[in-house]
Amino acid sequence: MSSCVDCGRDVDHCHGTLVVHCDQTVECTNAACELGDLLRHAFIIECAAVLGGCCGSEKAADLAVAS
Repeated sequence: MSSCVDCGRDVDHCHGTLVVHCDQTVECTNAACELGDLLRHAFIIECAAVLGGCCGSEKAADLAVAS
């Protein structure tokens, strides 16, 4: 049995963190995530909050991937 309440209730959600970029594109730290919807993610951050984030930079940062 999972300790995640949403998993137990079969709610569509993601365990990764959604990163929102300056151009409003999004990516998730969970490699298995296929839908970057704000409502599916409990954790949402702006890329500027990530050390080396791409906002204001020409090169995108490599994000840690959830296991």
